[in-house]
Amino acid sequence: MQTIQIIGYVLILVVIGLFFLWLRFQRKQERALEQGGVQEATILVKGAYDPNVITVKKGIPLVLHFNRQEDASCSRFVTFEGLNIRKDLKSFAVTDITFTPNKTGEIAFTCDMGMYQGKIIVE
Repeated sequence: MQTIQIIGYVLILVVIGLFFLWLRFQRKQERALEQGGVQEATILVKGAYDPNVITVKKGIPLVLHFNRQEDASCSRFVTFEGLNIRKDLKSFAVTDITFTPNKTGEIAFTCDMGMYQGKIIVE
């Protein structure tokens, strides 16, 4: 095999790898559903938070349903920046976190190691 062919194959593999990496870390956004004066959103916890961006309305109670479908130690806890909320997420179970977003802006949430990241956009 010629050197040019080998370089070509390597470049193709690199491009394919970068594409899948881009798909893995692409932000998935969802608007919280509002019913009966409460906003709700479900977040799958499996290798990442999905969706990892939730848009909500200011002043309306929010219930986040964290559906943790793994037992990786990294995803055991979720912490919300600036809200003094840190919750233990049980493996293969749904854990609800309820609070009322009282000001517009962004609220970051992460696992303890900072590998799983998400944010809430308050409008």
